[in-house]
Amino acid sequence: MQGAISSGSRGVTVWRPPPTYHHGMSPEETTEYLQRYREWFEEDRSIPPEPAPLFDRSVLISEQLRRRAELERTSRRGGGSGIQVFMTIVGFAKHSSATPIQELQPVRFADMLVRRAHVGNYLLCRIVAPCSRMVAIQSMIEDVDGVAYDLSIYNFPSTFDCTLGHLDALFPVGTILAIREPTFKAPMQGDRPLVRVDSPTDICFVVPGSPLLDGVTWRTGATVPRSPTLPTTLDAWQQHGNNYFKASQWFLAAFAYSQGLAIQPDAAVLFLNRAEAYLRMNYYSGALCDAQRVLSTEGTPDAHVGKAVFRLAKAHYGRGEYAASQQSFVQWKNAHTDDSAADTWIERCRARQTEQSTGHYDWPSLFRTAKQKIRLDVADYTGAVEIRTMAQRGGGRGVVATKDVQAGDLLMVTKPFVSVYASDLPRDRVVVTLDLISNMSKERTDAALLARIIDKIYGNPDLHDEVFHLYAGPDYPPPPSTYPPAPRGPISVELLNPNVDIDIAALEAICTYNNFNPYRIENHHADDQATGLYPRASLFNHSCSANALWYCIGDVMIIRAAGPIPAGTEITIPYSVKESYYDRQADLKKHMLEYCTCSLCEEDRKDGHDRLRKRDELEKRVSSTSFLKASLAEARAFEKDVRETFRPTRGPIRPLLALALHAVAEKLRASGNARQLREALRQDIEALRCFGLEIPEGQEGGTGASTRLPIGTDRFPSVTSFFEPTTMMLRVACTYLNLDEEANAVRWMKAALWLTNASIGGGKELFMLVHEEALKQMNIHDYAAKVL
Repeated sequence: MQGAISSGSRGVTVWRPPPTYHHGMSPEETTEYLQRYREWFEEDRSIPPEPAPLFDRSVLISEQLRRRAELERTSRRGGGSGIQVFMTIVGFAKHSSATPIQELQPVRFADMLVRRAHVGNYLLCRIVAPCSRMVAIQSMIEDVDGVAYDLSIYNFPSTFDCTLGHLDALFPVGTILAIREPTFKAPMQGDRPLVRVDSPTDICFVVPGSPLLDGVTWRTGATVPRSPTLPTTLDAWQQHGNNYFKASQWFLAAFAYSQGLAIQPDAAVLFLNRAEAYLRMNYYSGALCDAQRVLSTEGTPDAHVGKAVFRLAKAHYGRGEYAASQQSFVQWKNAHTDDSAADTWIERCRARQTEQSTGHYDWPSLFRTAKQKIRLDVADYTGAVEIRTMAQRGGGRGVVATKDVQAGDLLMVTKPFVSVYASDLPRDRVVVTLDLISNMSKERTDAALLARIIDKIYGNPDLHDEVFHLYAGPDYPPPPSTYPPAPRGPISVELLNPNVDIDIAALEAICTYNNFNPYRIENHHADDQATGLYPRASLFNHSCSANALWYCIGDVMIIRAAGPIPAGTEITIPYSVKESYYDRQADLKKHMLEYCTCSLCEEDRKDGHDRLRKRDELEKRVSSTSFLKASLAEARAFEKDVRETFRPTRGPIRPLLALALHAVAEKLRASGNARQLREALRQDIEALRCFGLEIPEGQEGGTGASTRLPIGTDRFPSVTSFFEPTTMMLRVACTYLNLDEEANAVRWMKAALWLTNASIGGGKELFMLVHEEALKQMNIHDYAAKVL
């Protein structure tokens, strides 16, 4: 091993420490850092596995106690200590077990090797020091021989932003764990290897009486010093759980009830209590199974039966099984005729079934709700589309139309599997995620998203395939040719011994290839950082000049046709809608798309590298605040410069030129001069054509205009959001009003309504809500309400 550095007889072989990351690195510096980290990781992997040195157990425990004490001091100081920044790296090889604990053989530290995942084995160990946490939960464990090493647990449910007290309740000193196929990692720094657990489903909590403890004697004694006194009876665990429930600590409550069920597996009251705790965590599969268990127990009191039926109905609702939910709520209602608690739920079930079958939604109401509450209560809808095999596409699948569809037709409405918004993140803690797959830094919301996806699968094991049947990149087997996977019945959720296997490395890759950054139309002015996994939407392949568009109201994604799509034709959506070719390519790299072959990108590339670079520089200017203060002459010069970045034979789609033309139109309008107002109309109409709208010649003409819409309604632009062209149309309408040409003003206002409705639906009511601010700024809000 030439070049290796040994830390001596007390350490393990290391090549060199990993490269150092500094918060605030530029994208270029981050890319360089990740390349150096990848090289370091591969070098470290090339070192053969080797035995670990022994360390003084008491010294290790003392160091962990010191780390814990420092965290407690930091916690007591609170916000005065500022924002804590942590870095985590995803996208490297890591092992997650898929073998039941009963099929594994025990292993001790004496038989383990550093830099090896011990496939076929489990490590029986117990916690000997209180936990601390940065990104991972950190503690000390000992095996049955009393040999101790560090433990790092990643991705455990409920711990992404938890308190130290929460960790103490989950992993108190003395807790016995069985870690499936443990990975013994070389130290990142220092000389101590550690046990790293990436998947929470690799952790089994070992309770008294477990067969795993048969014949086991702990060399350091039956108990661990500083171990808390925990309940030992069903009643005590139930009370423990009730106390956590009252404090809204749902996971800890369910965890306590699970401990009680380990003592008495047929305790119906604990299943009933745990079902309610699971509902609060959206563990609908677990709640359904627990409620069914209560209902299947003979001799259950009527009061418990009623509670179980109500919780069963809620669990069905959370799983999207609205007919079954309604049936259970009606059953409860029939037994409680004087109680109206189920009435609202029954109405919600009916509304969801209507949405699911017809695609009819109350979009204005949802828009209003989303202003206050991002996550909306709606059912998914799938229109005239289906998934088909497409060998030439990444992932081997795509979405096609099953019948002829027209512009504005609703193709899909889908809720995210999980979504995270900036408002969901802790204010005093930042986790920077660096991705070795995409070779870039991810959004702040990505780290929380991964944690929430894991949590959802942990509590809804039957949804595993909905995520793991998505494309994970070329390093993994291709996904099944069909999607979605066949529905599975509910699977019980056992917090002490999970009933699901979560492959963390595969999940990280799935997120890299499939995550969206949802764009909320009710909050389109705000920089609302967000990340979401929308499994069904991720099956649509990309095109910058797509034939369908997507938007979000709240967390609900809406996909509509942007033009005629014949039956059997692939439907594409844009993953990025930006004027700059380079900005689009940068966005596409986040989705692991290196080269887009759509018509817009092909046209851009034909313009040549020099023109593209110049256009990119100009695009940065048009989005700057200083550009708003430019004079008419400066706006004209800018428009001329932009126009020159397109070759003369370029097609009509020129998004940046549209913005430049509109900038000139705004400067012309400011004069109020009739001649310049006419020119402003010409500029804006040319701008709309540059976005891809079909507008017959002469639409800026005089008072004899017809009542027909001034734009073609066969298709609408997919190279931009509907906001830009709609705003231009409203400005055109204002200009006609200033010219006393009300008929033309109404036509353009109706054109703006058509484009908005075709893009997002909702008719006039939603149009007035979406554009309320712009309409008021233009002083045409009341006029629009009257004439539309």
